[in-house]
Amino acid sequence: MGEAPTTATESAAPLEFLHPLLFTDKTQYQLGEPVYLRLVLANWSTGTIFALQGYLHPTNDLEVRVARAGELPKKYTGGLRREAFLPGMNVILRPRELTALRWLMCYEPDNKNGYLFTQPGTYVISCKARLTVNQTPRDLTFDNIEIQVVETTVEQQKVLSLILKPAFAADLQSFVARKETAKVWQEVAERFPKSLWAPYARMLLARHRMEENPLDSPAAFEQLQTVVRDYPDFYALDDVYYLCATAQDRLGRPLEALQWLNRLVREYPASSYIQPTNRLFHKYVYQDDWERRYTAWYLRE
Repeated sequence: MGEAPTTATESAAPLEFLHPLLFTDKTQYQLGEPVYLRLVLANWSTGTIFALQGYLHPTNDLEVRVARAGELPKKYTGGLRREAFLPGMNVILRPRELTALRWLMCYEPDNKNGYLFTQPGTYVISCKARLTVNQTPRDLTFDNIEIQVVETTVEQQKVLSLILKPAFAADLQSFVARKETAKVWQEVAERFPKSLWAPYARMLLARHRMEENPLDSPAAFEQLQTVVRDYPDFYALDDVYYLCATAQDRLGRPLEALQWLNRLVREYPASSYIQPTNRLFHKYVYQDDWERRYTAWYLRE
């Protein structure tokens, strides 16, 4: 992302230059498989700056609805029942730049097994967002997305029989295993390394280690590295990279933490982690002046 042109302005520019885009990581999923929903805001202008502010969370300024073919759409909140004000968006979007947020859609406590997509079929996902754009409240509507949910294979069914319960759906939604579920996730990681849930299991267990005992960061880091090595196509690798940086930061290794952040930037330039308000990016990258992006404070001349 380059420097903004000198002619750029933050005036109340037409929204025709601010394009809201909605994506999923793929179009076909197996039963119980998490769906990644990515929201992208792109500035397609050549001379306009958009200052964006808002709380893009499904319980607040972001409305997400899911409808199975032939059924009425239902509001999706990821299991949360109260307003949540994180993550907050406070972004300066320069010409030809974009910013993105990503939500994992999996947990639905109103369903008996706790999973959102519990029946095969065609689903339509719709989304609306309310933002302050250049100090003016705006409503943005995203184009609908259609996905297919199919029955699991026999091999995947063995794993699903272990985790098709609300507690495990909640783990997937929050990206961390808990004490009462860790044993099953460990079984998934060890017995079914080729299943689509294996990389999730390893990542959830690593986060569990880091949260239960910060001194266990070396073991958590080793587990995260196996995800990077064994599952190069895992859709949540930017989360894994950020967790690797977090582990190195806790171990007092700033250069190693920065290396993981730089790798995240190179491979996932639209990741929602790359913001000056993010703890590690603020500490190692942006520091006190977010124009100095991607330069660690202790490496500056």
